[in-house]
Amino acid sequence: MKLKPIFANLALLTGSVLFCFVVFEFIVFKYILQTSDAIPNTSINNIVRYQPDSSATLYEPDGTSHQVKINAKGWNSTKPDYTTTKDYTTTRIAVIGDSYVQASAVNVEEGFAEIIEQQLDKTGRKTEVYRFGIDGAPLTQYLYMLKNAALQYRPDIVVVQLIHNDFDESYRFLYGRYSSSFMKLKLEGEKIEEVAPESYQPGWVDTFKNYRSFRYIYYQTGLSTYVRRLINLAKGDAEKQENQQAAPKHGFVQSAIDVRNIVETDKIRKVTAYTFKQMKDLSKQHGFKLLLVMDPVREAIYSGKPATEYEANSLNQIAKEEALKQNIAFLDLGYAMTKHYNEHKQKFEFPWDWHWNKLGNETAGKAIAKDIELQFLK
Repeated sequence: MKLKPIFANLALLTGSVLFCFVVFEFIVFKYILQTSDAIPNTSINNIVRYQPDSSATLYEPDGTSHQVKINAKGWNSTKPDYTTTKDYTTTRIAVIGDSYVQASAVNVEEGFAEIIEQQLDKTGRKTEVYRFGIDGAPLTQYLYMLKNAALQYRPDIVVVQLIHNDFDESYRFLYGRYSSSFMKLKLEGEKIEEVAPESYQPGWVDTFKNYRSFRYIYYQTGLSTYVRRLINLAKGDAEKQENQQAAPKHGFVQSAIDVRNIVETDKIRKVTAYTFKQMKDLSKQHGFKLLLVMDPVREAIYSGKPATEYEANSLNQIAKEEALKQNIAFLDLGYAMTKHYNEHKQKFEFPWDWHWNKLGNETAGKAIAKDIELQFLK
């Protein structure tokens, strides 16, 4: 057997692969099929966030793009920095949450946090809104960010934005790029223990994210969503529940969550009660007003059916009940979104993604600003 032709063919193959990579990396995915910029993550004070003082252009499946501006503290915001210095003629509001607060898929100035500020400024009250949002964070991480990030800026009002995957993911350990960097709760009978987040450490995905080819194939095609789903199914979590539960009337996926993961209502209620109580205690200790805001079951709005027909709505009910027990102001965005949809028949999310689009952010921001004005500023 002659090795020379084999090595020659291997060299030719290697050269061809490298040539194709160079063409796609520096020509195709740079000038023709433009791909999103990378947004590195980092940990500051053991809180995972984005690389400070960075910016990015992100592309969506329909070819549109939006701008992200990460400030000096590592949060997507129109404010270049946050200051602990306080002007007492200004109402300072901290908005805490996940990718909805981070303003996924819309320009930074179109996020609902900025809408809140604009709406309250129109009333003649000088307002500044600081947002603390990181994609993927659950309810327990909101508590951690409140204690270890937001409070140092002495907010007058804290708004916590809730969505449907916040609850079970507060005690379920998922498998993701930085899910271990979120605080979780460990439940053992009646005992509840906080599990502190690990400092974020870049992994192999972060290395590959430096390449345009990877970002386009993995993110813009939607491959990342399927990979995450397969990883969690492989761990048997949702798969086991699928074998134990008949298909719900409106399907397993509601409000962008798998409702098989919210059947443990006792655990979810314990997590919600514990987290809300901790937030309420902090509001008393530090003298800020607290408002919990929850995304409605939008499928119910579009179908015209009662939200109670949807299993996902049980989370809205639990959140509302536990907020009432702690005497925490609670706003379900269902009323505002239902009113707007009935009048205009416009949806609040993207065709390819459940995050709020520009209209969703605008509707939520206006409703929250109005609620803040009525409850706290009169």
